[in-house]
Amino acid sequence: MQRVQITGNSQRKVKDGYPLLVQDDLKDPSMKLTDGSFVALMASSQFMGYALIAKHRRQLGWVLSLDESETPTTDYFRKLFKQALVRRATSMDPQLPQRVFNADGDGLGGLAIDRYQDYYVFTWYAQGVYQQREMIYAAFEAATEHQFKGIYAKLRFNVEEANLKSQLVTGEAAPEPLLVTEGAVTYPLHLADDLTTGLLLDMRPIREWLAGAELQGKTVLNLFSQENGVTAAAAVAGAAKTISIETSKKGAKETADQLAVNNIDPDKQEIRAIEVNSYLDYAQKHRLSYDVVVVTAPTFARVKKQKFQVATDLTDLLTATLPVVRRDGQLVIATTANNFSMKKFKAAVTAAFVGSDRHFTLSETFRLPADFVTRKAYLASNYLKVLVLTLDK
Repeated sequence: MQRVQITGNSQRKVKDGYPLLVQDDLKDPSMKLTDGSFVALMASSQFMGYALIAKHRRQLGWVLSLDESETPTTDYFRKLFKQALVRRATSMDPQLPQRVFNADGDGLGGLAIDRYQDYYVFTWYAQGVYQQREMIYAAFEAATEHQFKGIYAKLRFNVEEANLKSQLVTGEAAPEPLLVTEGAVTYPLHLADDLTTGLLLDMRPIREWLAGAELQGKTVLNLFSQENGVTAAAAVAGAAKTISIETSKKGAKETADQLAVNNIDPDKQEIRAIEVNSYLDYAQKHRLSYDVVVVTAPTFARVKKQKFQVATDLTDLLTATLPVVRRDGQLVIATTANNFSMKKFKAAVTAAFVGSDRHFTLSETFRLPADFVTRKAYLASNYLKVLVLTLDK
């Protein structure tokens, strides 16, 4: 195994549990390292940790064990997966769709594993990690004692053949769709479809909040509705009407399917495939307003010639949203941008109220659900930020 000398600053980070490596962490930044290889990080002759080289944008790789006796073998990863699985088994309903291995939070950056009933979905974010897939799949199968019906893989890095982006790795194919339940809501999932399954598990705190909210007789506007599951959750919770805005026809169809599988007629709700700002302009011109407005703003989105970046455009989006929130209504705002701190997020939200006649009380704050294990030393891993605002009467 290649030994790699790292800088003094990097030594401190590794010792403190920071998992991400970049080229500048190397004493010789020009050193060429093979993507997908394991290396030993060294401070002169002192061992600091093992790492997996997985190059992606500015990223060089991920730190693994700091124990020299824990070499990265199949058995090492088996123990890593077993620990993660036991952690969820003792704290969560096994039938709940859940994140059973959360990348760097559970000890291996670049890989997330989700469970949907008896099926597992591996999402690979870096080719270097994927190059060790045979060892990793073998370790996971041993950790689960082969107790599953099938394993799917979704590749989120660039691959030449589109049919490789989503594939059944082993076992039997899942039903199409696979019906899973979260509380009182059923969601139809498509494990083999494109890069996602149809339900964002990290948005569970918003869906749980809606389940406990008093929605009877109220209207709920769901902006960026695709895959956040908010529309179905609100409808099942008793909302008088839901209005779902999605930029694609595919997203609109998925929202309709979620309603239908819960015995709610999509035709009696409102689902529109339209750019969000265009709909907000329409709503203001027609003086439409809603009791609850949910904004799950994407980190980055491009629709036709328009683009949206949460770090620079969130305030403007919320400024356009405020007029459609009723007096004494609630505004739920979420972002998954890992480079946007909670402090900056709150500042961007507060800035939307400057110059308006609206005021708010912060009612709830949510972060990632418990199955999305994070590292205190790596703030970017705790990426989800949700604010529930109650607006003035």
